[in-house]
Amino acid sequence: MIASLLSIDRIAIKRLNLKDSYSIHKLIYSLFPGTKRDFLYYEQGGDYNFKNILVLSKTQPILVPNISLESKIVPSSFLEHDCYAFQVLLNPVEQGVHERNKRPIRGDVALHDWFKKKEKEWGFVSNSDSFEIFNQGVKIIEKQNKIITLNKAEFRGLLDVEDRERFFKSFNNGIGRGKAFGFGLLQLKKVNK
Repeated sequence: MIASLLSIDRIAIKRLNLKDSYSIHKLIYSLFPGTKRDFLYYEQGGDYNFKNILVLSKTQPILVPNISLESKIVPSSFLEHDCYAFQVLLNPVEQGVHERNKRPIRGDVALHDWFKKKEKEWGFVSNSDSFEIFNQGVKIIEKQNKIITLNKAEFRGLLDVEDRERFFKSFNNGIGRGKAFGFGLLQLKKVNK
């Protein structure tokens, strides 16, 4: 996997017309022409003067004029540790009877319970003492004159790997729904116990 940091200055923001989440989505997709989505991204922050976007991909993103791109290969040994600090932006929903019928999960208690139920499929267990939920709300995306509203919440804390194969898949493919719109990138930092 390749981890890349895109730093976009005010001139590039204006030139590329990066005014909302969908324009960022289109920019990220343009960095990987002709391929299916084999990348994840996370908007690290910014304003009208700059934007930083973290990208995790299987292939090297192409260079775009006026955008700073720093990339490095994530060694496979990085995923061999037992404990990590993590942060992830998710689209917490429960599936209804029909595919299009999703119910957003809201509130600290419900979000905590939802996350804990999902951990096994993701291959890890989080430490309740360090667990935090923040950045709750919605992400609104205007795509071709249609409004898409996605529930959002960010989670961080410490995790212990329980199933290495599932954990590896979670890191490489992302977790949860909405990955095409900047959700699901499991950011990790090795922790020594």
